[in-house]
Amino acid sequence: MFLYFFTLQIKSRNMDTTFHFASAREITPVVLDVIRQAYQERPVSIYVREVDPIVPDWQIQEVRRRDAAMGNNPACLLDADMVISELERGLETA
Repeated sequence: MFLYFFTLQIKSRNMDTTFHFASAREITPVVLDVIRQAYQERPVSIYVREVDPIVPDWQIQEVRRRDAAMGNNPACLLDADMVISELERGLETA
């Protein structure tokens, strides 16, 4: 299994920001506009590098096992928005 990620690293005088993309196609003009707006007149350096992470076989097998388990029992899936709402309610009452 091969996974490739593209890292867009922006270095400015006081800030170092890294964006990770599944492919270079995800680096859209909208992303670049947001970067322009965030840094405005400050000088920046942009580094793009391709990363080929090594995913161990045991981890690939575990992901496949969990995927199959979720497919067999969709009711076990959690709704992230619901979980966050419940956490927020718990914090409000604490």
